[in-house]
Amino acid sequence: MEKIKKIKLFSLATATIIGSSLVTSGELTANASSDTNTDNIQGAYYYIDGVEYEVPTEEITNFVSKDNVTNLPHDYSMDSVSQNITPTTACDPTWVFSGKRTDSGFQLGKSGTKVINKTKDNLTEVSSLSTDTSVTGKVTGKSGVNWGVIKGEVGFEIGGSVTWKTHESTSITVRPGDWGWIDYGAHTETCKGEYYYVTNTCKIQDNVNIEVKGPKYKAKLAKTEKY
Repeated sequence: MEKIKKIKLFSLATATIIGSSLVTSGELTANASSDTNTDNIQGAYYYIDGVEYEVPTEEITNFVSKDNVTNLPHDYSMDSVSQNITPTTACDPTWVFSGKRTDSGFQLGKSGTKVINKTKDNLTEVSSLSTDTSVTGKVTGKSGVNWGVIKGEVGFEIGGSVTWKTHESTSITVRPGDWGWIDYGAHTETCKGEYYYVTNTCKIQDNVNIEVKGPKYKAKLAKTEKY
């Protein structure tokens, strides 16, 4: 007997030197998402296979928004994921996720130390993490989902985690009279849709709407403002 045919559309980044002219404060408190203000963003970056890419200026507002989709160069996400369930007399019993990407952008893990510039020249120093920080995937609407099924549909390990290690802390250039810091986190994607089970007789059951959000790439924001 004919087996079900599945179609998958994939939707779907040193120690701090402190001189007499430089002062650092403690790490900023991590929030669930990044501040949506863009005026203080010096640059936004993401990492694919260890290679750093800069978020285009025209996409930074989307990158820090909670509700928009960010279109990043070198990223090949698609806005929808689905499986075609063809009516037949026999199917491979399986869980299915069919959904749509609703937003994507930066999620904060932890901010590095603030660097204050009291000199008359630009200063480039490290905004340090005192501990490792991670952003981890999550699902709402149902417990005990099959993450392998969802990963296969969205095209990346959305239920996994992205971690910044302390030794990966990076530098920031701060202008005279400003302070600056690095927000360490991840580029995440959110998909919403239907999660259901297909029986061996091709019956669809246990339908539930879920929202899945998880980290795709390591990412960071460089921020500066007047102190």
